[in-house]
Amino acid sequence: MNLIRKQQNFSPFVFDDFIRDTWGFSPVINNSFPAVNIKESDKDFIMEFAIPGKSNEDFEIELDNQLLTIKSNQKVISNDYNYVKHEFDYSSFSKSYDLPESIDLNKIDSHYRNGMLTITLPKRKEFYTQQKRLISVKK
Repeated sequence: MNLIRKQQNFSPFVFDDFIRDTWGFSPVINNSFPAVNIKESDKDFIMEFAIPGKSNEDFEIELDNQLLTIKSNQKVISNDYNYVKHEFDYSSFSKSYDLPESIDLNKIDSHYRNGMLTITLPKRKEFYTQQKRLISVKK
């Protein structure tokens, strides 16, 4: 697999993606689950899911003991378009995460804005990262 894409001799580079995608000359893209970023700070974890075109009501977030499950069901929307390329349609999905014991399960929060579903997982206070300190050596 090459990381650098070579320009094809038979067509200008502007049309490379269109021809590959339209005629099946591109790798298969798996749209079964949206991309996720998980960030950690001293006090929490933040999960960010890229899910364009949804609304708050499209999501179901469930907590069962230490298991966090994110679900979305497909809404059937009809329109007059025939898509030439359709990459950001996450029809129905369900994904579960085993949460560590450091998470305060009573303070989990979520919101959906600008195509991003964000779930904040606060840590329990006893699991906060302690600041670095120097310990003096006594005589």
